[in-house]
Amino acid sequence: MVYIVSVIIPSYNCLAYLPKAIASILQQDRSDVEIIIVNDNSTDGTAEYLETLSQQHVCVKVITTTGVGAAGARNIAIEQAAGEYIAFLDADDYWYPEKLTTQLALHKSNPDVAMSFTNYDHVNEQYQYIVDCFGYWNQFAEVTTPSHYIKQPLAQVLAHNVVGTSTVMVKASVFKTVGLFDVDMSYCEDWQLWLKICEHFEVAALTKSYTGYLMRSDSITQTDSKRLQHLKCIEQIIRGYKQRDLGLSKHTFALADAKLKEGYADYYRTQRKFMNALCYEGYAFLLNPQIRRIKNGLGDIKKLILSPIS
Repeated sequence: MVYIVSVIIPSYNCLAYLPKAIASILQQDRSDVEIIIVNDNSTDGTAEYLETLSQQHVCVKVITTTGVGAAGARNIAIEQAAGEYIAFLDADDYWYPEKLTTQLALHKSNPDVAMSFTNYDHVNEQYQYIVDCFGYWNQFAEVTTPSHYIKQPLAQVLAHNVVGTSTVMVKASVFKTVGLFDVDMSYCEDWQLWLKICEHFEVAALTKSYTGYLMRSDSITQTDSKRLQHLKCIEQIIRGYKQRDLGLSKHTFALADAKLKEGYADYYRTQRKFMNALCYEGYAFLLNPQIRRIKNGLGDIKKLILSPIS
């Protein structure tokens, strides 16, 4: 069997969500898709489920690892993938119908595009729609076509960081140029890799949502300490690009810094440190004025006023 796309799913104790993710791939209108699932030391019955699944579907390949992490799992799968294109899907996310066909058509219509990504919807644990990514961050609102070829991909992705890993499709040959995910990074290794691709290749986006991103309350990336580490990783990557002469504008860095400051504001808000949150939100507004930042700042002021004095 010749596979055009290899879909890579790293999974750690995600049996409650994995069947929905896999079903969303099998329900795509293509038969030339390889599914590589990396079971990274799961203890929730994932191994037994995947053994049965692989017996039912010849396109399913299971790799078992012992705690290599998401980046390491993806790297192992990339090295064993047979597809011309690599698509990524997290075990607790899922695709909408025609995602692969539409994305492949984009690549076929412009062979120079090395990476594409799509809009995606945030959904709650009942799979109810919350908001779409591009809409929330006010991205590509001016684009009237289903696909958009990004003129300055490095500046765009550095400034706005709206690339959802579960929406990405990459030409497999690209990894020979940019390398794989950095396993030494605790967070943001996906964003770092997308930026590397943007440095060397053309990138495009589909403005319609083709993926559901599950907002899990128990996600291993959602604890306060991990959120702070995540923000510090983003800050480190931005600092690294500031130190390189790649022709990026001050405006690009202002947008990137604004989003970072807004992230810090959200973090301190969850800590009920509303003065810290207000300072970061104000800084973000000065760098890139947005109505939501005014609303967030007013909310911080209200909570400061109503908070009891200790």
